[in-house]
Amino acid sequence: MKFTKRSFHFSIISIILMVVFLILSTVQRTKDNTAMNDVTAFLITFFMITVLTGFVFALLSIRDGHSTKKAFAFIVNVVLFLFLGFYVLQNLVAI
Repeated sequence: MKFTKRSFHFSIISIILMVVFLILSTVQRTKDNTAMNDVTAFLITFFMITVLTGFVFALLSIRDGHSTKKAFAFIVNVVLFLFLGFYVLQNLVAI
C-alpha cells in the first residue's frame, strides 16, 4: 500500500504543478522579467521529476491491493509520462 500512496501523492503534485505552469505560461513575459522565467523553468523541471517519480511508484504499486486511489494514480501517472515522453521526442526530432 505504501507505493500506491506515494504514487497517488505524486500524481496530485504533478497535476497541481501542471495547472500552475499553465497559468504562468499565460502571463506576459519579457526578457526583463527574468524572475518569472526562472520560476517557470524551475516548475517545468520539478514537473518532469515528479512525473518520472510518480511513474516509477505507479509501476511499483502494481502488486499492491486494488483500490480507487491506485487506479487513479496509475492512470494519471502513465498518461502524464506518455505526454512527457512524446514532448521530449518531439523536441528531439525538431533538433
